[in-house]
Amino acid sequence: MYQLKVIIDEITPPIWRIIQIPESYTLNKLHHIIQLSMGWTNSHLYMFGDYENKIGDPILWEDSETPTLWDKKVKIKDVLLEVGDELKYEYDMGDGWMHTVVLDKIEEGGVKTAKCISGKRAAPPEDCGGIDGYKELIHHLRHPEKDGYIELLEWLGDDYDPELIDLKAVNKELKGLVKYIKEFDEGNGLK
Repeated sequence: MYQLKVIIDEITPPIWRIIQIPESYTLNKLHHIIQLSMGWTNSHLYMFGDYENKIGDPILWEDSETPTLWDKKVKIKDVLLEVGDELKYEYDMGDGWMHTVVLDKIEEGGVKTAKCISGKRAAPPEDCGGIDGYKELIHHLRHPEKDGYIELLEWLGDDYDPELIDLKAVNKELKGLVKYIKEFDEGNGLK
């Protein structure tokens, strides 16, 4: 069992998740686990690593000038070898959500499926404008007297609380991981 800490970079106070997974999982599965644990819609481009050494879906990156190693063929245990090892993950190249994935613990046996055992704070909403947009959103939520608050609530909805994470709901989503990935791949022509 691998225990990973996934932290969204450059946000204070930090937003993170502690996830336990079987060591045999691929980076593709980890991508989907991160999406579900953050409550995102999986509707943007992503990659592990950096642009010169990216790991992702080569179909999604087909117009890229640099090759893409297929994340369905790379196991987490092949890139995170020892406790403390880190891997970069970026989601939504427009908003630029950079994450650091840290190998927190390795144990024999353990979980058969992904499980989120802890976390702090809700992830930023999709398409909020990256770090600067998220900071502005938080500022407006804390200062409702400012211009733009009503429009923000209309876009955001009134159930978003940046301080809350519903681990029970996250783990319910993670229980359906295999079905979720199958439907995602079929819906995007990525069999």
